[in-house]
Amino acid sequence: MFKNKLFWKIFISYIGLLCLCLALTGYFVSRVLRAYYLNPLTRTLESDMKIIIGYMLLTFAITLIIGFILIRINTSSFINITQIAKNFARGNFARKAEIASSDEMGDLAHAINVMGVELQSRMQTILDDKNKLDAIMANMNDAVIATDLQERIILINNAAKTMFDISAVVLNKNYLWEKIRNEKLRNLVRETIKTQTVRTSEIEIPAPGKKLLHIHLAPLQVEKNSQGVLLVFHDITELRKLENARREFVANVSHELRTPLASIKGYVETLLENNSLRQEDTQEFLHIILKHSQRLDNLIKDILELSRLDSHDLKTELAMTDILLCVENISAQYQEHCGRKNQTLDLDIPHQIPLIETNEYLFRQLLTNLLDNAIKYTASGGRICLKVEPTNKSIRFEISDTGIGIPQEHIPRIFERFYRVDPARSREMGGTGLGLSIVKHIVLLHHGHIQVESTVNVGTKFIITIPQQQTKYTA
Repeated sequence: MFKNKLFWKIFISYIGLLCLCLALTGYFVSRVLRAYYLNPLTRTLESDMKIIIGYMLLTFAITLIIGFILIRINTSSFINITQIAKNFARGNFARKAEIASSDEMGDLAHAINVMGVELQSRMQTILDDKNKLDAIMANMNDAVIATDLQERIILINNAAKTMFDISAVVLNKNYLWEKIRNEKLRNLVRETIKTQTVRTSEIEIPAPGKKLLHIHLAPLQVEKNSQGVLLVFHDITELRKLENARREFVANVSHELRTPLASIKGYVETLLENNSLRQEDTQEFLHIILKHSQRLDNLIKDILELSRLDSHDLKTELAMTDILLCVENISAQYQEHCGRKNQTLDLDIPHQIPLIETNEYLFRQLLTNLLDNAIKYTASGGRICLKVEPTNKSIRFEISDTGIGIPQEHIPRIFERFYRVDPARSREMGGTGLGLSIVKHIVLLHHGHIQVESTVNVGTKFIITIPQQQTKYTA
């Protein structure tokens, strides 16, 4: 304490003020006594006491004023530092304590300034971390929601608002079950709060749009004290659809392969076990085996083609191509096919077709699959039309027929793999059920559009629009 400079300043000021008070009091009392001794006859005790009290009040007033000035001088630095500390608390770090004293007050001012610099640095770090967290949360594809122990929402990102169609949330006030009305989700949150264990599950929400969500729930803990629950939602609707499609595709392929293989096996066993078969029967059996072998070959080729299209193996082979010669060759080839079935193939092809960015092999597949279907499902004497028309930086292809048509309820599904309107009739005609699926993949690869118009027993029209130039090679 004896080395404390600030203490000695205040102590000396206090002693000085006390001495001043005593000196003034003694001075005024001595004057009163002197006056009394010089003129004792005119003086009374009452008047002298009034004079002494007056002088003492004057002394007290002078001492008070001087004391206030001394206290103000000694505490001005404290007031300055206090104001700066308040500014730091408000987040204002611009002002610094400027005290040049070498005593404890100077040390305090220096410590306050250092604390301000350190506090500003830490607040900037916290702000930067918060901005990073906000940016991460805002750009996450997965929906994230955090609740407190009373199930009030304390954090929610944009993906969650979009996923659950939440327009506005008042944090720390709105309850989770108010914004997402799902009984299973509510039970999961309560179980997580109760057991303080991590859990995963799946929930289905009906709106907006039916979705299947994988949800991960984890307790929020700070220094081993539970603060709430963190929920992370991942939309697995498309993934589940793909899994179902894959299982369905495997089942369909197995079924499609089993039928011709069973027929081939049966006829081969018959040929091996019956040496006495007539030549005509043997030839018939061999033709049936050949037919089913060809069907297997077509099926495998179409499956491989779909696999190639799915993996985008041909995306780098797109190039500006003159398709006029290709269209003319295909139309000439199908003129012969139509002639054998007593059908008419009408062509509406301009003499000049603009170049389009395509792959000639894929383009041929596109037209031949559609023309094959038109010929298969059009009776003898029917009419098939191929029309090509340039329109607004695109090429429009129309393949129409006067065949059996497609019922309206089947049109949305005709591009699915192995989907058949009439399975028995399709297999009888040698169809694999993959032709239209290949057509749609090729159109999508070209960033085109395909449309179907059909009436039962009247005919079907496929309208395809392909841009003349591709902007990017992604399907």
